[in-house]
Amino acid sequence: MRFFMIEQDQTLPDCIQFRDFDICGVRRIFFHEDAEQLNDSTTMYLASNSGETAPDFIMSPVYMVSDLVKRVFDMYEDDMLFKPITLIQKETGKMYSYHHLLLKKMDMFSEQTEYYDNGSIKRLVLDSQKIGDHKVFALDDKRFLKPCISLEVLESLLRRRVIGLKWKEIEVI
Repeated sequence: MRFFMIEQDQTLPDCIQFRDFDICGVRRIFFHEDAEQLNDSTTMYLASNSGETAPDFIMSPVYMVSDLVKRVFDMYEDDMLFKPITLIQKETGKMYSYHHLLLKKMDMFSEQTEYYDNGSIKRLVLDSQKIGDHKVFALDDKRFLKPCISLEVLESLLRRRVIGLKWKEIEVI
């Protein structure tokens, strides 16, 4: 069993840019339990000088995934929750369809996770028994807010040639 933490590739050239938000800046993370507080759909605007490349995973201002990533996540994990987001560039009339990713927070930490004296995590280890059949989730810890996906999900995304996605393997026992 192999798992990976994913994030947006900030080095993606000619990336789309939001009009009112820094795509590489501060983010607000909403989870599955926050769904009722959010609008059923959202429209955001791109800057007039926005690039052309639309990454399949955007981390800021909120976690957003493309239609492609949404379909893959839905295939592997039951009860996934998304809210539609439309990105519009007024000057060119281009529209992009994204989905606000609302993950379930889960305690998947192994007892073998190692901590520093100040409480920060020295070595992150996930427990395969706690993970069970889950393939996409968020860790229930504010220090690790990036989505976690299984190797099967990552391979499926890579076969579909997603762009703007980086991953780092997490130890699982």
